[in-house]
Amino acid sequence: MLKLKLQIYLITYNRLEYLKRTFSQIFSKESPIRDFDITILDNASTDGTYEFIEEYCRKFSNIKHIRHNVNIGGNANICRAFEMSAGSGKEYVWVLCDDDYYDWSNWEKVEKLIEEKIDIICVSNYLFPNENEFNNKSYQLPQLTFVPAGIYRTELITNDVILNMYENIFTMFQQSCISIYAINENKKIKVLNKQIVDNGLYHNVYMDVKENLSFSRGVDKKSFISERMSCRNWILGLCNITTLLKDKSLQRETIESVISGGNIYKNWNKFFNSIVYDYFVKDKFNYFYEIYKSLNKTKKMKLFFTIFNPIDISKRFIKKCLKFCFNIRTVEVGKDYKISKVLFLKIKRKR
Repeated sequence: MLKLKLQIYLITYNRLEYLKRTFSQIFSKESPIRDFDITILDNASTDGTYEFIEEYCRKFSNIKHIRHNVNIGGNANICRAFEMSAGSGKEYVWVLCDDDYYDWSNWEKVEKLIEEKIDIICVSNYLFPNENEFNNKSYQLPQLTFVPAGIYRTELITNDVILNMYENIFTMFQQSCISIYAINENKKIKVLNKQIVDNGLYHNVYMDVKENLSFSRGVDKKSFISERMSCRNWILGLCNITTLLKDKSLQRETIESVISGGNIYKNWNKFFNSIVYDYFVKDKFNYFYEIYKSLNKTKKMKLFFTIFNPIDISKRFIKKCLKFCFNIRTVEVGKDYKISKVLFLKIKRKR
């Protein structure tokens, strides 16, 4: 029986209304996984989530509820789920989130692929431009950054993979350590032609994005976060995590597919302008370089010319060059003059 082979985890934190919708799908009469072993990892929610889950535990004996003593963060909760799966005794693991949408009509395909012992079954496909790209690793990798997109063989959850997952929490894509390990080891990945899970982000129109989707959700003091946490975004995290790939050309192809696909930045010009403003203009040169070195030569050159845009050169580039050469103090002026600065040379007089 499949339920003896597949262990399911669901992570949650203070999303009671979304969790209610998720449970209504997972435990519906139509759901093929309603009687599977499902462990809920609650990140010390304070919005009634605990009581709601306990109510379901009384209805379904296959649910196990683990409530952490403190909020360890959503990314650490993902790591915890995969870490637990390594000792579950099950052949496969599927980690779910609390706000997505499910269509069970293609579940028979999952059962078939598990019987075939496929290493990773990708049950989402919204980042693929078409079915012809389903075997393209540069599209598989971004798709599998979506946590519920992958059903994984637990033998992939090695000591090295778990160690790298915890070490790469800062990227937001710690779960990608599994797919990258699988690709490095030439494991089999299959993508469903009809997806089972769709990202709730594209449907939750009332979600407060800043509060509910960012790295800081649940942080008591927003001022008590590291610079890297406050500066990271989707593309920076992807550039960081894909450094684990043995094939460095695949890293560049992956970044290319993400930007060209238009799901994040819509087009390359918006990507270039966004990266220059977010990191170069704001003096976050180390993060800027982490993205820059992940691009192919052509895109590096275009990014270079974005920086050297003649229109902005007097407002941005001269300031940067002088700042490197001299000790300069900058002052913001004017609402409509955001990038431009008034430069003051600080001249140290010889005593």
